Amino acid sequence: MLNVAVDVEEGEGEVQLVYGTTKLKLLQRPRDFFVTNVAEMDACGLNKATRFDLDKVAWVPWADEWFSTLPTYTSPIIGHLSGHGMRLLQVELAHRQATLEAVEDEDDTSDGAG
Repeated sequence: MLNVAVDVEEGEGEVQLVYGTTKLKLLQRPRDFFVTNVAEMDACGLNKATRFDLDKVAWVPWADEWFSTLPTYTSPIIGHLSGHGMRLLQVELAHRQATLEAVEDEDDTSDGAG
């Protein structure tokens, strides 16, 4: 899972997670987020190239029942995207948002042209 946002209010936290899979589907899912560079995989704690399906997102509480610590780790967090990886993810998320807004604008325009 990829954490893309954290929301903390009144001492309670939530984490926005994105589903990750090693089934890359490069041609079928080009607008997902991919970690395929060996150095980035290492920084993220991944042992295989991974596709994060940006259509499968969930907010979950930052709580023990959702996150457990793996043996030999001191935290449920096993790695981080590099600064470059974060910028690539931000670009992809911005592109998806712009595409969604363009579709919504097109729908609004076509609805009023009656």
